[in-house]
Amino acid sequence: MIVVILFVFLTLQAVALLHLGWAFGMSWPAASRDALGAMVVGVPEGTPMPSRGLTILVAMGISAAGWLAPWGAGWFSLGGLDGLRLWALLGAVAIFALRGGLTYMPVGPLQASVEPFRSLDMRFFAPLCLTLALGYSAILLGR
Repeated sequence: MIVVILFVFLTLQAVALLHLGWAFGMSWPAASRDALGAMVVGVPEGTPMPSRGLTILVAMGISAAGWLAPWGAGWFSLGGLDGLRLWALLGAVAIFALRGGLTYMPVGPLQASVEPFRSLDMRFFAPLCLTLALGYSAILLGR
């Protein structure tokens, strides 16, 4: 179980750091900021990336989701919030399963995305979300 918890935590912290990098002008893994939106958001090339504030907010949410893994497993306490562990873990399972599953649906918000995001989503992003949903499920069942 330790491996699962650490995988979820470290993966989401790395993704959060990547979002912070984008918020402050980093273009990796794209060749330029103009190409970054098409690669990681799914909007046509040249479309501006989401605002710095929104990207930082997303990074904070992703980081918080990562901290949910060790907290949900009971590694530390948040005092009065500890009674919400079950619901928080169920929410994480639902969110990551929905995000991963939407990629493979014939209709939905991700169907309008452009390349290369569409291919990257099918090959990497969605499977990662589904794996994270399984990780949260394991944490939930191992409580």
